[in-house]
Amino acid sequence: MVEIVPQNVTISDVALRAGVSTKTVSNVLNKKGRMSEETRLRVIDAIRELGYHVNRSAQTLRSGETRMLGLAVPSFSQPFFGYFSDIMAKYAHSRGYGLTIGTYFDRPGGLQGFIDDTYHLNADGWVFLADRPLENNGALLTQEYPIVLLGDFPSYGKADAVVMPNEAASQTATTWLLTHSCSRVSFVGAPSWTSTMPSSSTFEDYYARINRNQYNSSLRLLGYLKALDAHHCPLDQGLIASGRHIEIQDGEYAMTAILENGKVPDGVVCVNDAVALGAMATLRQHGLSIPADIQLIGFDNTSYAEYAVPPLTSIDPFAWQYAQIAVDRLIARLGGDTSEVRTFTTGYRLVERKTTRSI
Repeated sequence: MVEIVPQNVTISDVALRAGVSTKTVSNVLNKKGRMSEETRLRVIDAIRELGYHVNRSAQTLRSGETRMLGLAVPSFSQPFFGYFSDIMAKYAHSRGYGLTIGTYFDRPGGLQGFIDDTYHLNADGWVFLADRPLENNGALLTQEYPIVLLGDFPSYGKADAVVMPNEAASQTATTWLLTHSCSRVSFVGAPSWTSTMPSSSTFEDYYARINRNQYNSSLRLLGYLKALDAHHCPLDQGLIASGRHIEIQDGEYAMTAILENGKVPDGVVCVNDAVALGAMATLRQHGLSIPADIQLIGFDNTSYAEYAVPPLTSIDPFAWQYAQIAVDRLIARLGGDTSEVRTFTTGYRLVERKTTRSI
């Protein structure tokens, strides 16, 4: 139960000011119980007038719970990680929980190396946003606290997982370009292994390789390839360029490699918005106009997309839904839910802005 910091006054003072019982005050604080809207607002006004706030320390001592959730992300070098963290923090707060955030990119062993830290941070359960497949059949998901896994990797039946519709959304983006005056569509930000594919590789060769590399950049590449295949477009490996960390500079590097190879696409699908920003900078440096010469679509629909110049058309993978499902499942597990673990997939939509042109 949420408690109030007793600074010269008590929860009884709030009840007295509002003209209700202490139980009613507690119900308002915990968003429980039935009461009229007028009563609820009267209690809220009393709380504000007296300047009360939640006493997390008292709550922890009383119940053994911190009412804090943990979120582990690789780093904040990607616009999406900060964007998602903000969304998750707001939703956790709406559910009566705080959020503590840790990064693990520079830890030996990555996410595995971060596990010890989770036992020293005040969180009742953790959401892990993984940046690579988990080793040892996801052994790190077996901890003393509940875990929800994000990041498009299997959880091996050890934890609930939430994934994005990477393949379907990327296929939608590529199809949109192919049906809007584009015939030479490039994919920028492909996984590094694509640079070693033999020049004679076919669609089937790529499909087989992707089945062994199931992570988001591979799955987004898969959607791109399937759209080309479905529209009977030839596979031009010179239009596929990889990046190491799918950040802004990787987009610059990959787009430069395509242009220097003499490949000038008329449409570009980028693995994320950060890569798209880098690709756009390179295209401008080469005197190419967006979208007059080249149409371009990003992925993640971060705030960077809206404020890019020109504003970036992007796939919105419903990050709010990604956060809500993760928080809801974690809170359910904390509440004693022992049902079979599940994998959830978010929805998506294509948000058209100024880097594409409608017919």
